[in-house]
Amino acid sequence: MLKQHTELSMSIRRTIENNEEADIRLSKTYQSFVAAAGGYRELNFIEKDVRNYITREVRNVSEQEDVKEFGKYLLRMKEKNQNFFFELELEEDQSIMLAFWADARSRAAFEYFGDVISFDTTYNTNRYNLVCGSFVGVNHHGQSTLLRCSLMKNEEIELFKWLFECWLRCMGGNAPKGFLIDQCASMKRALEACMPTTIHRWCIWYIMKKIPSKLNGYKGHAEIEQEMSQVVWKSHSKDSFDRNWNDFLLNFGLVDNKWLSGMRSTQRSESMHLFFNKFITRNSSLIQFVKQYDNCLGSREQAERESDAADFYTVIPCATKSSIEAQFQDVYTHQKFREVQAQFRGKANCITRLTNSALGYSVYKVGEQVSSSIFNKFVVTYDSVTAEVKCQCLLFESRGILCRHALSVLSFGRVSQVSPRYILERWSKKVKRRHTHIKSSHDKPLLDPRSKRFDQLVFRSQNICEFTSESEELTAILHRTYDNIMVEMESLKAKRNGTSSLSHEDTNLESVNELQSPPRIRTRGRPKNRLGSKLDKQIANATKKKKTKALNEINLFDAASVVHSNSSQY
Repeated sequence: MLKQHTELSMSIRRTIENNEEADIRLSKTYQSFVAAAGGYRELNFIEKDVRNYITREVRNVSEQEDVKEFGKYLLRMKEKNQNFFFELELEEDQSIMLAFWADARSRAAFEYFGDVISFDTTYNTNRYNLVCGSFVGVNHHGQSTLLRCSLMKNEEIELFKWLFECWLRCMGGNAPKGFLIDQCASMKRALEACMPTTIHRWCIWYIMKKIPSKLNGYKGHAEIEQEMSQVVWKSHSKDSFDRNWNDFLLNFGLVDNKWLSGMRSTQRSESMHLFFNKFITRNSSLIQFVKQYDNCLGSREQAERESDAADFYTVIPCATKSSIEAQFQDVYTHQKFREVQAQFRGKANCITRLTNSALGYSVYKVGEQVSSSIFNKFVVTYDSVTAEVKCQCLLFESRGILCRHALSVLSFGRVSQVSPRYILERWSKKVKRRHTHIKSSHDKPLLDPRSKRFDQLVFRSQNICEFTSESEELTAILHRTYDNIMVEMESLKAKRNGTSSLSHEDTNLESVNELQSPPRIRTRGRPKNRLGSKLDKQIANATKKKKTKALNEINLFDAASVVHSNSSQY
């Protein structure tokens, strides 16, 4: 039979709260308790008790208090670092129409990784269904880095304009060179109005994501999707894409499809649509949202620091004897150098032929074998005077990495070193970037005094227990010490169970926080006599004339003791 499920202990409650903040699933939290206790029977609570505690205590934030706490969070972040930026746009009733914020580290990172930004809007990230907008860049390791965040009431053009103007104010008027967005007309028009010099493109991820819903009505849609992917990802120039795309539409009878007919250019960027999914749910309050946003920032910062450390302490060996590969090995981060190495390996499948040369300017045709019977052909030019190499595939222009076709030409011409223009500082592991010295903003949990004391005691006791557990003798000493301390503390607690007083000389904030409201007194109907059965009997037996005398004769000590013993019933 299961034990009676009563109040959870302080240790259990703090573990639940910490795991909830770290976004650990409830079932995992409960299983950790089961494992620590040695089985289900050893616990005096069940998984439902954990769920009820989370619902009742951890997530139970009223809408009015939620918005206030969100505002307090923004102010606390500003107090921690004056470079924290935020702006709020409010309705007439003071409700949030748009919120925009960026921590100091993210603002500094924009200086290095703000050349091309992906802007993504997602739903179901909070209980109010506010639209979450994330501004994401790519760092020197090729990792996604979160630069800004916003919450919007809707996706109307005026709100997008206000949002992009916030971005410019946050960055001192500096707009990114490129903006990747989804197929939202309001977003497109707002971006054109606020950042006219910024090149904006639709993200291929959004387009490819819609294929199943757009083509499911066609017979053989699986084959259509496969062929479409080949056209999109394997076309290396605008002309080849247009040619392959027209052939694709004709072969499958899709010329009249309105959605497909609008696609006429190559898209090369991947979306960050799922960036927040690991951290945030549709039931999140605003204060939970920003806590998980903090966790997201911390996670990205930690990933970057780990990669920086790997670059500093380890070396990836070259895959070839090429001195050009050694150039990139010396400068590039591990992740980007691996991408370079992939191009050096691909060079083995390329056959280079010189077609024209004059005054140091040479034109080559490079055939790349992609299967047993298929060769792709690319035109590559090389100017020996300026050391400039260009390939038709435009890999360097789109991803900042020299392609295998260009490397094949350089190898063919016995070029031993590439121009510094092809070794981008953007991917360098040797640059000291200012944002790496700034910690991402992280709000400390606002704990009550008892929880703070509990966490401090647990932290210190863990060190003591680790030291003591080395031997039986030390463990026995600690047990005896615990027993003596418990006797002393229980004695002190018993003395304090009586009345106590506070004065201006010894009162502090902690003691005031521990004050409790007096018990609620019943006022409905005739007040009940609370002096117990002994008093009731004396009053009942007394005559009307002797009632006052009987009351005066009652032993006051007995009356007081009866009141004290019965008070727990109320």
